[in-house]
Amino acid sequence: MTRPGIRKTRGLPLVRERRVTLVRAVDPRWAELFEHADVISEGSARAEDEGRMWYGSTSLILDTGTEDATYLAAVVDRDPHVHLRAMRTARREAQVRAPGGLGRLTCEIRVSAEKSGVRIDVDVQAPLIERRARVRPAP
Repeated sequence: MTRPGIRKTRGLPLVRERRVTLVRAVDPRWAELFEHADVISEGSARAEDEGRMWYGSTSLILDTGTEDATYLAAVVDRDPHVHLRAMRTARREAQVRAPGGLGRLTCEIRVSAEKSGVRIDVDVQAPLIERRARVRPAP
């Protein structure tokens, strides 16, 4: 069995180049889209060992007009600022429907392109913060 002989290696290049395209969602324009979005929400409270939890879902459809919905959905899927705006919308929707205050919210976001625009689905879960009724002694 013969092995390869010793050879000199080529040195590393002085410079390596990589070209990338960076995109950023322009916040005021996205604020407009969220302001006019079609929003649908639902949810309910469930009793669990740790206490009552709120489980809900909010769907937002952003009308992108003549823009390419597939491209914009890819942007939304990667932009943390747009995600935060969607989570805040979902939290407001959940707070309106919940029978008490909401604790720390856990979210899962899915983004897809549709004929009418970009669809953002936000599933939320949060503990309910409920005050107990106090019984006051009679005067």
